[in-house]
Amino acid sequence: MASAKDLIRNYLGYDGMDHRQRTLAQSLAWDDDALESTHDFIQWWFPLPEPSAYNGHSPVASLAEFDELANDEVVRGGVERALRRILSFYGLRQQASGRIEKSSDWDSRSQNWAFRQNHNDLRMTRILKSLCLLGYRAQAQRLFVILEEVIQQTREPCDQVPLRYWREALSIPS
Repeated sequence: MASAKDLIRNYLGYDGMDHRQRTLAQSLAWDDDALESTHDFIQWWFPLPEPSAYNGHSPVASLAEFDELANDEVVRGGVERALRRILSFYGLRQQASGRIEKSSDWDSRSQNWAFRQNHNDLRMTRILKSLCLLGYRAQAQRLFVILEEVIQQTREPCDQVPLRYWREALSIPS
């Protein structure tokens, strides 16, 4: 049986398959409706060192293993592709400078998450944590900047609770 690190490494970088025999390339090609309605891919795109409450089949690597994964250039390429796709899904894009901003399809893509709390808030927490673990802390911090801006503009204060979890994911003081 392959280790969690090997499962993650193979899936993100070497055409390995998830628990449903899907490759990263296959899931990256899904349309936005499929990404919204499928709930067991995000744990493979953005793995964590703790088990998922929603996908018992997702790999759980140790912090030391994440250090190794973060130094694998092929894995890093997979992480970057997953990040680009998930940003597009949320109506965001990363500029060449690294800054993350609203994309041209913001108005249509933001409706599924920006205006109310839902499962996408949990996905964002996972994404931020995983990016940090996989060597992309700067990108995670840039993502947080736009998330904080969006949530403060679109949600009532009582619906801004996810900001606290997102700060914790980055160890950003409140």
